[in-house]
Amino acid sequence: MPMQNDISVKLYQVIKNSNVKRKMEMWHASSLASCPRNQYFKRKGIKPTQEPSAALVIRWGAGHLLETMIRPHIETVYGKAATNDRMTSEKYQLTGEFDNLIEADKRLVEIKSVHDMAFIERDGKTYLKESTGTREWGNKTQKTWGAKETPYLHHELQNHCYVLLLSELGVEVKEIDYVYISLSGRIVVYSTKVSEELMRNVKARLKVLNDAWEAQVPPDCMCHLTEHPLYDSVLKYCDYRTEDGCCSLELLNKEQ
Repeated sequence: MPMQNDISVKLYQVIKNSNVKRKMEMWHASSLASCPRNQYFKRKGIKPTQEPSAALVIRWGAGHLLETMIRPHIETVYGKAATNDRMTSEKYQLTGEFDNLIEADKRLVEIKSVHDMAFIERDGKTYLKESTGTREWGNKTQKTWGAKETPYLHHELQNHCYVLLLSELGVEVKEIDYVYISLSGRIVVYSTKVSEELMRNVKARLKVLNDAWEAQVPPDCMCHLTEHPLYDSVLKYCDYRTEDGCCSLELLNKEQ
């Protein structure tokens, strides 16, 4: 039977078109790690130069289903949990929806689905992996990988936004657990304390965004900072990148 490439193409197109774009009326906890100009453009309603591929939409959908599947088991392990509560702050112009709050333990539990290739085995334990540099192998340069001792930084910033939002509601959070799970069933959990340094980072990012919004002057673009700790995970995937650069002010001028 011949392959139905035309149907495959149609399916990909339908899936790509199914992605629902959220209207941004406040800063989102889930994207606070992004370039500040990227967030400013989104709140202004500037059309992105890059659209999610069908493959990415599929992975997002599968990831949401995976996270939904594991959520009932969180209460079995941690106890009674509040889930998916939307919070907003007029003061910080911030909104966010945590995964699980174990109020009795003053703990957030965040579930993140990742590709199986995100994991690495070291000394009989499973970790997230992180790049440790490169090595020469024959006539090729290969990346080298090590065990990551902490959660991904952009996930930490996201969850410290939730800590900030909850604090405005009088709810104290002292610990955050990050549950990383892949479709193959591998699970890694990082247990962390709320970090004052990350809280300061979150507030500083919000100040940059709110000052820019009040003045209606776009903040600086950070997408070119290849040595930034968020470059490989977030910045290089900016929705406003073009062949000539990223977050061009011409995109804003076209909308005015």
